[in-house]
Amino acid sequence: MRCAQFRTALSARLDGEPSGLPEARLDKHVARCHGCREWLARAEQLRARVRAGAADGPSPEWSARLLAGLGEDRPGDRAPNGPQAAER
Repeated sequence: MRCAQFRTALSARLDGEPSGLPEARLDKHVARCHGCREWLARAEQLRARVRAGAADGPSPEWSARLLAGLGEDRPGDRAPNGPQAAER
């Protein structure tokens, strides 16, 4: 089995998905393979960074820029249920 297959299984494990391989086999490979051990460490660091950045959600400024770019008003600036609701 190639490292790419182990890394795919490790990625699935990090995502909480079934890895498709016995956990003991994955652990044994990581213990013996320096490249996969480094790959796993970097993947865990990236996962932690992404989760930390996503914890607070996007800033109000970022949201305003996104909505402006989409030609939308800010949330709460529109009448409920679209323009027809305001006409009723």
